[in-house]
Amino acid sequence: MIRPEVLEFIRGALKTVWALELLLIMRRRRAQLWSIDALVSELRGSRNIVNEAIATFVQAGLVREEKDGFCYGPASPRSDQIMEELEAIYSERPNLVINAIMSAQNDKLQNFANAFRLKRD
Repeated sequence: MIRPEVLEFIRGALKTVWALELLLIMRRRRAQLWSIDALVSELRGSRNIVNEAIATFVQAGLVREEKDGFCYGPASPRSDQIMEELEAIYSERPNLVINAIMSAQNDKLQNFANAFRLKRD
């Protein structure tokens, strides 16, 4: 089971499992400064996807932008604790985390679709 605080974190900061993997790599090597090119190479991802994920992480206060790149640097100790808990759950029960990420995205898509639904008088 994933605690509500961790689920809220997933909904706010993680759009894909791939984004989680990116953040976990940065967390595991927290002293390393990453260029976008290095992250693209490390994860074999696209530049656009890496840019989008990094922008989300910077906005969420999980990654800091430095002069020469980006590094894992949560704005609060609580954010790092949540990431630690999420990493532990993901290593023990990856499907639980994957389903939470997918469910959050499905909810967002459904809300978007509902915005276009015509209402009857």
